[in-house]
Amino acid sequence: MPKLLDMTRSNLPLLGAALLGVSLLSACAPSAPGQLRVHEALLYGGTQERIVWVYGTLGQGSGQSSVKLGANAAELRPQISDELGLPGTLSVNGKATYRSATSVTAQKLSVTRRTDGTFEVTPLPGAALSAVYFTDGQTWTKLNGTSGVVGGTRSEGIGSGGQLTSEEGTALGRALLGQGALAVGVLDNAAIPDAPLAVEPAPSEYRRTALYVLPNVPTQSAAPAPTPGRPTPPLTPPMAPTLPAAPSATQPGDAVTFTELASGTQSGETAPVTLVARTSTEARALYAAAYARQTGAPNPPTLNGSTLVGVFMGQRSTGGYSLKVTGASVNSGVLTLTVQIKAPAANSFTTQALTSPWAIVQVPGSFTQVRVVDTAGRPLQSAVGNDR
Repeated sequence: MPKLLDMTRSNLPLLGAALLGVSLLSACAPSAPGQLRVHEALLYGGTQERIVWVYGTLGQGSGQSSVKLGANAAELRPQISDELGLPGTLSVNGKATYRSATSVTAQKLSVTRRTDGTFEVTPLPGAALSAVYFTDGQTWTKLNGTSGVVGGTRSEGIGSGGQLTSEEGTALGRALLGQGALAVGVLDNAAIPDAPLAVEPAPSEYRRTALYVLPNVPTQSAAPAPTPGRPTPPLTPPMAPTLPAAPSATQPGDAVTFTELASGTQSGETAPVTLVARTSTEARALYAAAYARQTGAPNPPTLNGSTLVGVFMGQRSTGGYSLKVTGASVNSGVLTLTVQIKAPAANSFTTQALTSPWAIVQVPGSFTQVRVVDTAGRPLQSAVGNDR
């Protein structure tokens, strides 16, 4: 008996160390998040992604928690700095949201922007829409209807469409800016093609919102009804300002003023190129190239001795690309335009549609040569490459 007691005592340090190890492992192991809520936005059409926000608190005394989303285990940590990282949400595997692909669906709606400020909306068979939003690439408009010719009011992103919170709708809208003219239809949740995610542990709240993203929304002139016996007068677009007559010759090295007349993402130029117009005939050809994929192209302005320059990025395989003229200078008769070129961020979601960004500016005077460079001084063709 004493021998047995001695052996037990001799093993006490080992037993204590084992228990301490188990305790430490337990303390380090991820625990289930508290107050777990899951919100998802399912994007179809031009963008096919499931965006999932995970709301909650991290496990007691731990800097992380774990959850199962679908078939995948996910590590939850404090939220990172990201445009989709919202107050109250946790990062998922080091990213602001959990993302996966959605199913391919048929087109759900057709939208045409009219130059009188209205929109023509046509739901396609099998689509039930609760709201439609439109962006020109810079601001958002909520349309005042889901069918027919409707007006619109200014909106912060996609607002509270479907079951989105206002913060989620604003974040999604911000992420979709800069990808040209596109419309977003909020679909009936009863007909979402993809099933809900299996979430463990079960969340106290699960929201789902289905959105159909329609890229490359065209612009069409709203022509007045013709009067019998009288020809229909041509439309005068509410754009294309006319600059005053050109000033005297610009001194070499001077900065010059310029006016941006128009910009877009659907030109007919598939390679990076700069087009210069010094005559009315060249100006019409320049506008035809810029609006090649649109209907109802506006008329170019009167030149009055000025020069029009069209800067074309060339064809891109997705949305998220843009260019903007930020400066102009002249040296010995050579006009140099500086453009700011933007490409989609590595973790952003973009419309899966061909785009070809462009901008047209008007500069007083005439020039022997026109150059276009990026903010680093590289020529346009070298700065943007070719993404065809």
